[in-house]
Amino acid sequence: MAKVDAFDVAVRTRRAADMACRAGCSACCGQQLSVCDVEAALLREGIDALDDEARAGLALRLETVGPESACVFLDAAGRCAVYASRPLVCRTQGLPLRYPNGVIPVSAVFLRRETVGSETVGSDVTWCPLNFRDAPPSPPDVIDAARVDTMLALSNRDAGGDAERRTPLAELARAALSDSVAR
Repeated sequence: MAKVDAFDVAVRTRRAADMACRAGCSACCGQQLSVCDVEAALLREGIDALDDEARAGLALRLETVGPESACVFLDAAGRCAVYASRPLVCRTQGLPLRYPNGVIPVSAVFLRRETVGSETVGSDVTWCPLNFRDAPPSPPDVIDAARVDTMLALSNRDAGGDAERRTPLAELARAALSDSVAR
């Protein structure tokens, strides 16, 4: 997580004028995600750290969450209630992400590259359409999504996580709130 956060800070510092992402922007928070075990553990810590008002808000959002709902952790102000504990997919949102050709839908491809820096790779690059409106990202601004996924899988394995298990965020939140009440 720290490496992705450091990359994010570097891109935002270098390309501040091109990044619309900010606190309260929730354009990418409209899906019900699931997380691996190592991310679930971090999110449980974030939920445990919530104050009573934030817990009540989360419990209220859980009552109405459905497949078309925004992320259950998104509060009324459009901010992530567990921002410091958010999963890796959330940490990379907005950044230019490089995938091997053909992995993401063609409609999501904003830039196709045959070379990235001095490395020749067939890749597709996507990013939040609110960002990089005046100029596309340069190679140092692009994070390799496959490498990030590999790092997460290795971290999950090293923490003893089940490689096949994915826990939906709403299910995780319900269990964490229930566990904290039981304590």
